[in-house]
Amino acid sequence: MAGKIEPEQGKWYYRFDLGRNFTIIEVDDVKCVVKIQYLGGEIDEITVPEWDKLELQKSE
Repeated sequence: MAGKIEPEQGKWYYRFDLGRNFTIIEVDDVKCVVKIQYLGGEIDEITVPEWDKLELQKSE
């Protein structure tokens, strides 16, 4: 399940390791990071290599 879900700004995902939903607020191709915001409001950054290793599912 890890791997090839591409990050899309404005889309929602479920992160299995944390059991949390989040949306992507920005994909920065220059810095190779994905900026996310969890359902509760917390903002975080994930590097693209880290993103590729996450177990994710697209969410509504």
